Amino acid sequence: MSRSKVKNLLLLKQIHSAVSNIKKGRLDKALETLDKAEKSAKKSKSTDALYYILFTRGGILYSASKYDDALETYGKALEAGTELLKSDPENPDYQHYMGTTLTNTGNLLKKKGENDKAAESYTRAREIYISLLSQDPDNAVFRSYAGDNLNNYATFLMETGSFEGACEILKESIEIYGKLFEEKPDNVGYQAELSVALSQLGSCLMQQGPEKKDAAKQNFDKALAMQENLLTQQPENKKIQEAIALTRNRLEGLE
Repeated sequence: MSRSKVKNLLLLKQIHSAVSNIKKGRLDKALETLDKAEKSAKKSKSTDALYYILFTRGGILYSASKYDDALETYGKALEAGTELLKSDPENPDYQHYMGTTLTNTGNLLKKKGENDKAAESYTRAREIYISLLSQDPDNAVFRSYAGDNLNNYATFLMETGSFEGACEILKESIEIYGKLFEEKPDNVGYQAELSVALSQLGSCLMQQGPEKKDAAKQNFDKALAMQENLLTQQPENKKIQEAIALTRNRLEGLE
């Protein structure tokens, strides 16, 4: 067995170990393993593995609220992904990782107040998912992440005062998650994302003047009904409780 083959097997083992630790909630251990895997990937010149490692590490750091470290890691992931896409531009997995990385990068740049760069990241991610869905329109994973990108992009647009653009983006998200929900009505994730988009759209319409009041209320009512249904399934879920409180607060703002 060649030396490079041993390195590749070691790399594969390290990545599997990291994923196992993530599933068990051992994020520090996962990061430690990913550091070792990154060194192995660089030694074996495995750019695709390096891309996945950086993508995964960025997600862990992001979820742990280590935003500066996550942004730096995502930057490295985007560099690796760009190189891979030059040689294999039609690879859907590479494109999907890029889309997700760009969405999260947009969220992080928004937190830092770098709005122009954030807008560029969200827009690039949106374009990637439009392309992916034109090739594979029934792919539920791509559709869900496309919706996630749109929800995040719309939040950014609302926070920067672009309400008309935000409303259009939210309508796209609602169309995506609405169809996913129709196909799998028991999927809690789809219900949650759809309810967020509906509540956001109601808020967006409310900002556009009193003539949009009735349309805003319809979206708030739909969102609230969905969120209250979710709470019956997960009564201890803090995020659902917070979403309900936010939607109710927005409804009260209409009165």
